[in-house]
Amino acid sequence: MPRLKLTDTERLILANQYEILAALKSDDSYSRIAEELRDGHEWLYQEHFDYLSPNLHEEDAEFVVTILGIYSDLRDSYEQLADKSGIEPHQVQFPGFDGNNEGELLAFARALRKSDRFIDTLPEHGKNSHMPTRDIYGRMIAKWDELGKPHFPLSKEQIAELLAARTHPSNR
Repeated sequence: MPRLKLTDTERLILANQYEILAALKSDDSYSRIAEELRDGHEWLYQEHFDYLSPNLHEEDAEFVVTILGIYSDLRDSYEQLADKSGIEPHQVQFPGFDGNNEGELLAFARALRKSDRFIDTLPEHGKNSHMPTRDIYGRMIAKWDELGKPHFPLSKEQIAELLAARTHPSNR
C-alpha cells in the first residue's frame, strides 16, 4: 500500500485518539504512538498503518459481490432441486479466490464475511482457491448476464449452464 499521508490536523486528531485509548486501556503503546504522531516523524508512525488494506476498485468490489451472489443462488437453488442428477454438491460451493494472485479479492471476500454478508457462501476466513479464478468467474457472470441475471430459484438448466461456463471454451 502507498504511504499514508497525514496532514498536521489529522496527526493531532489521531494523537488525541491514541491518548484516549491509552487512558482507557492502560496501555503505554498507545501513548508511544500518540507521541510519534505529535513528533511528526513520518518514518516513526508510518509502520502503524502498514496493516491497512488498499481500497478495492469499485469494479472489483462489484465483481466479488456479483459472483458471491451467483454462488449463493446456485447453492440455494441446488438444495431445492428435486432432481439433482448430473450436478454434484461441491460444484455449487464457492471455490474462493487465489491468495497469491487475487489477494485483494480474497481480502474483500473475507471482509464481507466478517461483516456478516454471504455467511452461507463463504467460510469464516474466506476461501483460497489456490488458482486464479477471475477469468472463470468472468465467464460465469457473462453467462448469468446472458440468462437475464436470474435469481433464486434457478432452474436445473440454468445451474448447469452457469457451471458449464466455468470451463474455458477451448476445453469444452
